Amino acid sequence: MRRYWLRVGDAATGVVLLVIGIATGVALLLPTLVVIIASFTNTAYLSFPPEGISLRWYRALLLSPEILRAGRVSLSVAGVATMGSLAMGLATAFPLVRGSFRGRDALLAFTLAPLMLPSVVLGIALLFFFGFLGIRLSFVTLVLSHILITFPYVTRTCTAALFHADPALEEAGVGLGASRWQTLCHVTLPLLLPGLTVGAGFAFIESFDNLALSIFVAGQRQETLPMRLFQLLITDIDPVVAAVATVLVAGSFLLLFLVTRLAGFRQLVSAFGGPQKPAR
Repeated sequence: MRRYWLRVGDAATGVVLLVIGIATGVALLLPTLVVIIASFTNTAYLSFPPEGISLRWYRALLLSPEILRAGRVSLSVAGVATMGSLAMGLATAFPLVRGSFRGRDALLAFTLAPLMLPSVVLGIALLFFFGFLGIRLSFVTLVLSHILITFPYVTRTCTAALFHADPALEEAGVGLGASRWQTLCHVTLPLLLPGLTVGAGFAFIESFDNLALSIFVAGQRQETLPMRLFQLLITDIDPVVAAVATVLVAGSFLLLFLVTRLAGFRQLVSAFGGPQKPAR
């Protein structure tokens, strides 16, 4: 009888969790769906539900030189920032996992500090920092700032992947005559590839969609796509804003889907759920 009630309780708990998950997903996606549907309106103003279906505002998006230029800036900044974050995150993960020194846990927590600070506070701090050093706001300051906020994602995923990588495989490579560099390139990096993929995906999305930080550290000619969207909202709210927002949402979801397919859902859970014990 006791086992029966335990099974009933487990089933009820599963149903409750499923309902909560579905309700949470609907609450998160419903506002986004409203924007997506509104972007297909054929009127000169935003309306929901749309009075008619048209691709008019997506055509206007493709014909707008300001929006296209902002999109190219966002792609360039996100691409360079992602590569910089990959290099720094990979270099940081090795001493954090394979090293043995005091304060290692504190250092790992410190690498996540940029995620703890509000983007507005971080943007103001960087603005004063660059001004104090006499550095003019430009593409370089924008990229460096984006590396700062994307670097923790790569560090976290690389650290988790390295925790679960079996050191015996690397030792076997060295024992078979491979150099340290060959072992790194042909054994260690392939083992870390899922973690690198997840980190790169999240870093790119974070950089491409960032607004609060970019406003403070971008130069006059470095207007990103989120900044352009914000400017459109200030000047005139027309349906092209919904079209730009839909493109941003679709691009982020597509990239997240590709990362999940390439790296696997288990790697996502491992990276952001926390590594347990290093493989031995």
